[in-house]
Amino acid sequence: MKTNITISIFFSVLCFVTGRNLMAQSQVSAYTDLGWNNVSDGLFIKSAGLAQYQFGKYEAGAGIQIDLKSNNKNVLSGYNFYFSRNCMIKNFPLEIQSFFLLIPFSDILRETNWGFLLNIKLNHVAISAGTNFRTTSFTKNIESLYEINTKNKFHEIWNLMYSFSYYFKPLDNPWNISLSLTDIDNFVISQESNPVINLRASYELSSRLNLFVESWYKSSGVLNCAKNNFGFFFRTGIIWNIN
Repeated sequence: MKTNITISIFFSVLCFVTGRNLMAQSQVSAYTDLGWNNVSDGLFIKSAGLAQYQFGKYEAGAGIQIDLKSNNKNVLSGYNFYFSRNCMIKNFPLEIQSFFLLIPFSDILRETNWGFLLNIKLNHVAISAGTNFRTTSFTKNIESLYEINTKNKFHEIWNLMYSFSYYFKPLDNPWNISLSLTDIDNFVISQESNPVINLRASYELSSRLNLFVESWYKSSGVLNCAKNNFGFFFRTGIIWNIN
């Protein structure tokens, strides 16, 4: 029941976004992940949809993630909301973004995460830096099963967020290839010492449609004394510029 309500809310927001003033810019993207990691118990398949609406210097967006195949009993495995503002500092473009994530890992644990990001895009480079505040807590289901106090929570504050991307073509080129080192994804923020390497290729099918493919590799403890393989996944999707 909750799943149906959440999906209905998301698509209601999507219809609202697509029906707004044509002077604004609306964008919808969808993608699918296929991969494995040390805790996935085999192959996992996830799909996600995101919608964003830009009005003047401001932008708002929302997204949901669905687990098609995983060891997580929750089909809806991620919620993403953000709000940002573009500004100029001495002719230097800068985006200031705030966000909120809700990640139901299982019937036992869930994570909430909120924070702030500064985003910079130049000719061949995109850089993001910021901080987040993560809270891991028990769900209410566990209180009756294991007599655990669900008020007990684990807080992480002032976690470092970063992303460094280099594009082989200018950012506005119809096709491009980029390489990124980051601890940020749409529904996951990794620990600072466990960055992900992302190789991305994109192609502009038309003025409104853009196709992209990505390969993500994550290691464990790459910035520590010892490094181990954690997982890999492949992503493909489309971006639709509505107006």
